[in-house]
Amino acid sequence: MGGRTIKKIMLCAVLLLITALAAGASAGSDPQDAGSVLTAESPALIVEQGSKVSMNGVSVVSLYGSWYEMGRQYGALMKDELSEVYYFVNTIIEYSIGNAEKVDSIVAVQTAQTPYRIHEFMRGASETSGLTAAQLQAVNAVERIGGLPKCSAAFCWNDYADGPLVIGRNYDYSDAFALLKDDVSVTVYHPADGSLAVATIGYVGEIYAVNGLNEKGIFMELNNGKPSANIKSPDARVTGTTMLFSALFEIDELPDWDLFFNTTNCSSSYIINVADSSSARSYEWCPVGVKTGGFDLPEGLLVSANHYVNPEWLFAVPSDAASWESLTRRGNLISLCEASKGKIDALKMREIIETPLADGGAMNELTVFQMVVVPETKTLWLQVVGGSGWTRIELSGFLQ
Repeated sequence: MGGRTIKKIMLCAVLLLITALAAGASAGSDPQDAGSVLTAESPALIVEQGSKVSMNGVSVVSLYGSWYEMGRQYGALMKDELSEVYYFVNTIIEYSIGNAEKVDSIVAVQTAQTPYRIHEFMRGASETSGLTAAQLQAVNAVERIGGLPKCSAAFCWNDYADGPLVIGRNYDYSDAFALLKDDVSVTVYHPADGSLAVATIGYVGEIYAVNGLNEKGIFMELNNGKPSANIKSPDARVTGTTMLFSALFEIDELPDWDLFFNTTNCSSSYIINVADSSSARSYEWCPVGVKTGGFDLPEGLLVSANHYVNPEWLFAVPSDAASWESLTRRGNLISLCEASKGKIDALKMREIIETPLADGGAMNELTVFQMVVVPETKTLWLQVVGGSGWTRIELSGFLQ
């Protein structure tokens, strides 16, 4: 029996377990437990200027220098994980999409949209990872190949919070992504060009931003907005996730997001939520423009799932069936935050986002990882569903 056949048999067995893995998170430690903490002083693997620290299956990779130099560091430090994600990309092709030409087309479009500095990053990574630049582009396209995500998020401050602004986030994707539970990581970039240091949270090999925090304490997260505005871009545009990645290196004050969204055309339809230590904003961003979101809630509370709430769009409100139960998930999070108004800190936020959909929450069978963020202290709690529980990551030290 050939190695490829054995891999297929093993993969099929793993796929049978996906539903069980995605159904609920493993019991973990309190997110404020000092016994599960990653800091910049944790024991690290060093390659050139870069370093990697790990706990509970989660890694924080710190990169320094030019984009080419950061790529070399990343390729060496994350070599095994990059190979795993590349194998997963090919698994998606074979078992889900079944159309290698379609995948090649997706990767070709992404490659053409890739800024020069990211090409330089991949050139460096190709020298140390064992993957070619083309293969790294396929890894970078894993979410575009794998299908559409959903997601939900809650931001609480002022009268809703017991302390500084706190964010809870469920990252939901297709059930196959349970296979990547060991490949969620934090990547911290320190470019030598004078721009801000940025930490992104997502799958290994993603050189863009769907979740990010920069050294100024500016946090950004992305939700899919296609259930409200399934609009194709009328012309070729760099993908929104790449543009958001670039913005995190430049934006040092929350109002600057207005400048970004008023200047930058979008490639798809998103809900982008941003925050600093004292307030949050929401932008409903699609190829025909941008409008403020979340204004239907009181000051101190922002909750999003996957539909637009600004009536100025004149879009029809999607049904739950057409939006992965977006209306219910958002409504449930609002109710949970209202019920704990004035008491919401990092621990309470974890309880809120861990509440299953069936019990009046937003966590569901497609939730693949979860996070709680406090921008004021630059603290991140991260949990991968089916993993080893919550890990606290003190990003303040990594972002220096």
